[in-house]
Amino acid sequence: MVPERLEALRDAAREGEFVLLVYGPGVKDAFVDAAYRRYGLAEALWETLHDAGFARIVFFSLRGMLRVRDAASRLVPSGAGQEPGPSEEARMGAGFEGPLGRAIVTPPPSRPEGPAAGESMGMSDPHALKMLDHLLDGPPRPTAVVFEHAEVIARHSEAQRGLASSLERWFDYRPGVRKACVLVFARDDLEEVGRSAESDHAVPALQTAVSAERARRSPRPGLVGAPREEELTRLVQRARVRAGLEIEDWTALPGVVRAMAAENEPLRRWEDRLERVLVERGLPLGHQALRDLGWVTSAVKTGDVWQRLAELRGLDQVKEHLTGLRWQPPAGDEPPAHHMVFTGNPGTGKTTVAMLVGEILREAGVLRRGHVRAVKAGDLVADHLGGTALKTDAAVNEALDGVLFVDEAYMLSEQAERGFGKEAIDTLLARMENDRGRLVVVVAGYRDDMRRFLDANQGLRDRFPESGHLDFPDYDPATLHDIAVSRLTSVDPPHTWDEEFGAALRKVVEGLHGARDARFGNARVMRNLADEIGRRWARRVRDERSAPLAVEDLPERHRMFLDPAPPSPEELFGPLEDMIGLASVKNALRRLVAQIDLSRRLGEERVTAPHLLFLGPPGTGKTTVAREIARIFHRLGLLTKGHLVEVGREDLVGRYLGETARLTADCFERASGGVLFVDEAYALVSSDDGRTDPYGREAINAINQHMENMRGRLVVIAAGYSEPMDRFLAANEGMRSRFGGRLEFPAYDPSELLAILRRDAGRRGFRLGDGTERRAADLLARARAADGFGNARSVRKLEEQMFGALSERVFGKVLDDTTLRTYLPEDVPDELW
Repeated sequence: MVPERLEALRDAAREGEFVLLVYGPGVKDAFVDAAYRRYGLAEALWETLHDAGFARIVFFSLRGMLRVRDAASRLVPSGAGQEPGPSEEARMGAGFEGPLGRAIVTPPPSRPEGPAAGESMGMSDPHALKMLDHLLDGPPRPTAVVFEHAEVIARHSEAQRGLASSLERWFDYRPGVRKACVLVFARDDLEEVGRSAESDHAVPALQTAVSAERARRSPRPGLVGAPREEELTRLVQRARVRAGLEIEDWTALPGVVRAMAAENEPLRRWEDRLERVLVERGLPLGHQALRDLGWVTSAVKTGDVWQRLAELRGLDQVKEHLTGLRWQPPAGDEPPAHHMVFTGNPGTGKTTVAMLVGEILREAGVLRRGHVRAVKAGDLVADHLGGTALKTDAAVNEALDGVLFVDEAYMLSEQAERGFGKEAIDTLLARMENDRGRLVVVVAGYRDDMRRFLDANQGLRDRFPESGHLDFPDYDPATLHDIAVSRLTSVDPPHTWDEEFGAALRKVVEGLHGARDARFGNARVMRNLADEIGRRWARRVRDERSAPLAVEDLPERHRMFLDPAPPSPEELFGPLEDMIGLASVKNALRRLVAQIDLSRRLGEERVTAPHLLFLGPPGTGKTTVAREIARIFHRLGLLTKGHLVEVGREDLVGRYLGETARLTADCFERASGGVLFVDEAYALVSSDDGRTDPYGREAINAINQHMENMRGRLVVIAAGYSEPMDRFLAANEGMRSRFGGRLEFPAYDPSELLAILRRDAGRRGFRLGDGTERRAADLLARARAADGFGNARSVRKLEEQMFGALSERVFGKVLDDTTLRTYLPEDVPDELW
């Protein structure tokens, strides 16, 4: 009875394979066949070759040289080259002579019906080689020779050259009669076999055999792996009968055995665990015992995989899809693809679910092992041509019969132009198709990045069915709070706290959730928060380890979420008050801040900063005020960073359809926690009637969507002239409602323009001399009435021209510092340029 692990080898021998390599971790293992017999590799090979139809099976090794295990394989050559009949005396033929003359040296085994348990006597090297040649050239009888420990027999044989010659003859022989040469290597994989063969140059036939095996497409019949479910089930039954092993739950036993088989451990090890460890400790065999003893790798600590899946929070779509795999009909001749795409922010459970996927598909009978090989793009890509295919193939080989989890998979397509990412994708696609019955690939990453990753290659879209695209949303505040609490109470001893700290922690978690951006780390952020709280607590209490957590243990940067007393009006508006003019703008901002403060004092659940429209001509302080608003909203706790990101059409609109969405998303991501200032937003509208080109329309639609999705995480300020801005708002029906405030920036009057000139000159350490202000005021009045006047921007240009004129006037003259820093009327130009 052939063990399952050798069935492929038997089939290859039946089909006429002449040279067969046998290697793998199972070479040094034990086997349990369908009759519950336990034996080693030699006996298993005898069963395999006998079942393949070989009448004579001979073993060759250093210890016993040529020997047999059954009467039918007796080495009895006759002088005429024919086999003796059953009644003939078993003697060597003419010209043959061994240690005992012409008498044979291998007696019939004690059990002729099958492989014997013991080893038989052998013969010397020269006689063994003669017998090898006889077996090759001898009578037409199906014959197989098994070379045990092929990696050492040639190197240590007394007749090395003769053995090399004999092997060459066996490898090249192609008679009509069936012959087989089986080479057994005590090596775990083909690469190790190759290194053994290449190190022994005296037997080139071994290298030829390895090269042929490498050229063979997977699966390789000679690779003897770990025991599968059927064999381990028989081992469990042997342990139950022989050692008294108890079974915890007979209905769960198939799943327990599948979990054992998934570990790819040798049968000898499981035999020791079952018959010694479990029996001696009085433990029944079950899922919990395997997990508690660390014998199986599992994402489940207690219960089963379906209970663990049900415990996951906020993943309804994911749970629905995976639960459906449990009840799917059996696969036909062509198994369906179960490859999946996981999208979402970090810390949302993608890796955890990937670990569960392996066990779920194993339970569903889709995968034999269900283990998970987790990699990132960098683990698949090499730095030289050809290396990437090898690395990717190696990762897939390790994942066969399980799940290959590729996190941040989008980096493969990002490297396609400047690296070897395309080579990795092409190799992965080929293996996904060729090994679809033995491999499930799960790719994961941020939503937009993964969309671009799949769009980059149609083959990727085809390999990942739409039903397997699973989105992992950000956790809600309650779930995030539970994660933080769990982390704080998981230490020894667990942290304790009072109501004040508990309320503060909840506000911080809610604030972090409200301010999250596209890269929010979810559970990871909560774990980091809890760990930082623990470190701050430890520094505060030192040896008083029973002290509870306090509000001061919260990181300072997060206390903005605790609704502290608002800053004073002087602190908030001081820099704004120093700006020249803009009385209506300042009044509108004071009113807006007052409304926000009142909403908080009235206990509204969540107060967010509104998106704003800035309307007015250029040079009226819109960018400066936007920067001040970012600072004010940050001081009020409405924005986490308070920075300003200024963009225009060139930053938002791409060169081809599809690029605009990415550029716009990048701008919003950079501005998260602050203010996104879109200057001359109407430039996205390409015509006076409000129609937009496809690129501008894509940008406007994306802006509209991000403003809604990221409300509370950033403020968008769109700026420009009043009438063109109305066309911008009309380009998308939802755009106008997104803005909660409208600030009008009037043009500066002549006195304000002159004040700006004095301020700009003063910042550089200069003053306006007698008559200079009057001449500058006249010039600004004329420029103000002309088209294209830039208000403060034009004043800055005027001061630059005046500086140039002063420089020419004083060049080469010896003057005091006051004279060098005084603008005279002749320094004022006649016209602005």
